[in-house]
Amino acid sequence: MSFLARTTTMLLPLVMAATTAAWAQQPSARESVASEGGPIPVITGMMSYQSNFSPGTTNVNPEFDPILLFPIGDKFLIESEFSMSMDLDRDHGKWGPAVVDHAIEYLQANYIAHPNLTVTVGRFLTPFGIFRERLHPLWIRNLQAEPILFTLNDTSGNGLMLRGAAHVTTNVDVTYATYYSVASTPNLIESDRQAGFRTSAVLPDRRIEVGISFNRTMSHNRRRMLGADFTWNLRRLPLDLRAEALTSREVGKSYWIEGAYRLNRLGRNPLLRNTQLVFRQEQYWLPHDPAAALNVIDGIGDLPDINTKRSTVGLNYYLNHGVRLNAGYGGNFALGEHTHTWNVGLTYRFAAL
Repeated sequence: MSFLARTTTMLLPLVMAATTAAWAQQPSARESVASEGGPIPVITGMMSYQSNFSPGTTNVNPEFDPILLFPIGDKFLIESEFSMSMDLDRDHGKWGPAVVDHAIEYLQANYIAHPNLTVTVGRFLTPFGIFRERLHPLWIRNLQAEPILFTLNDTSGNGLMLRGAAHVTTNVDVTYATYYSVASTPNLIESDRQAGFRTSAVLPDRRIEVGISFNRTMSHNRRRMLGADFTWNLRRLPLDLRAEALTSREVGKSYWIEGAYRLNRLGRNPLLRNTQLVFRQEQYWLPHDPAAALNVIDGIGDLPDINTKRSTVGLNYYLNHGVRLNAGYGGNFALGEHTHTWNVGLTYRFAAL
């Protein structure tokens, strides 16, 4: 199949979804829904087209991620996300085969058992740290490139999860999530046998959250991981700070720290109001045990095989609340392996009632 045919095949569902979303967002449709009252199903999600360029290599990556929210009464919510993307590489003038990846990110039933407790059954995003559960969708994250650390906890679980939040004092809230996942091998819903938790302290007045996570994977590539995360949305400046760290005897250590600054305080020019600058610094160290390091290289995704440092800068321009243009540059620095990558792309977030 030619490159044009591949791209057309991939983008056709995106165009159809965009047409549906545009129709659903008309005022008359929203008014009719509001007049009915009560919970209603929602279809939302995102479409994205990203291109990455490095010396001698080009990569294009269209992606379509629809999300379904289906409430049942006041206590139940069924939610699901299906992910479909295509990776196509051009290496030294030759296009490689088009690889289409698709997976069910989550398919879960939630029951609100108490104002402080929600019971989740099914397939869910593993609540370790903040990137997987909160930031990994392209229409949410500030940079197209994922941090190195994400490779270690890019998982979904099939099982049971309990989560909730509670007031400790008038100025402090606590959140928690604990889970158990069984091992599954069927296509689209693979998962490891794992268990763990995440808990955090939230200071709403200061817009600060500090969390810790623990995960134990008991099937393939057994490991224990301890993580910490930090989020601060500054009040006086349009600046968001986020950081995450992970340590494990089996898979090594890693961290990333990211700042995103909106330029809307610099003037009323639309170009400034809608522009965001982003910087991320990250690093990864292999485990000290050479045998453990070899297992990491062979068994886990695209993890570097040597100690690596990476710096990434990006620029986002928001055409409106649902459409964003992005560009970025990343430098990967390791012993004898320095690489540089440019990225440009377009992300569209849609919602249909």
